[in-house]
Amino acid sequence: MSYLTANDLKTKGVAVIEALLAEHTEAIVSVRGKNRFVVMDIEQYHYTARV
Repeated sequence: MSYLTANDLKTKGVAVIEALLAEHTEAIVSVRGKNRFVVMDIEQYHYTARV
């Protein structure tokens, strides 16, 4: 699993998510130092939902 900050997301946009998800199945977004969200590719989401 990989981590990114809300500021990275704000400045780099969706490209930073795409780069992280190319190597990992999920990415955690931290806001003000606290883990707040998990981002994953839609295929991974559907796979996880079926299991």
